[in-house]
Amino acid sequence: VLLARGKSKGPSLKRVEFLIPSPGLHLAFNACAAAAVTTLLGSSLFEVGMCLSRFYPVHMRLELEVAKNGIKILNDVYNANPVSTKAAIDSLKSFDCCGKRVSILGDMLELGSMEMESHQMILNHCCDSQIDLVGLVGKRFFAAAENLNLFDKIDTVHAYDAANLALEIVKRLDCNDVVLVKGSRAMKMERVADAIKAMDIQIHVNCDI
Repeated sequence: VLLARGKSKGPSLKRVEFLIPSPGLHLAFNACAAAAVTTLLGSSLFEVGMCLSRFYPVHMRLELEVAKNGIKILNDVYNANPVSTKAAIDSLKSFDCCGKRVSILGDMLELGSMEMESHQMILNHCCDSQIDLVGLVGKRFFAAAENLNLFDKIDTVHAYDAANLALEIVKRLDCNDVVLVKGSRAMKMERVADAIKAMDIQIHVNCDI
């Protein structure tokens, strides 16, 4: 974070570096905005950095979980909307990965007339983000996928509820995969995350980084 302070000879810059222990570039933007506001209110930039470095995500909000089977889960199942879902996919895309990047998405609810357009936008973003496997839960994502011929473009698994998707997706995962799980609260996507964590697979490390 750079803080500009005005002087008679022009502004000077003060720099403070800190690490937010959570994935997601959007969180870095939010942290910079918070730093700007709090320094204007009188806090020192050093204090702001110290506080932000102690940030920890709320449970089920882009929470990084490493299962005993070696699979890394970006658990973001508390809720979903087009903006937050796109940001979560961006986080998955940028995450270091030795195996597959897997995006498991449940329907985004209460979008009204924007429903089809929003679901299609998210699926197009998956295609543009080099996601290796997509899991879809619900009728809205299925209809959007059909309209886009998604099943011919990218490896995709679909079910109408989270429990049935969980049964299928665990057959496709390996220990080095990174998996995003996200959806509206009513879709109960935590069932998928729990099924992945319960998988009993052989752990091996043969990553070329």
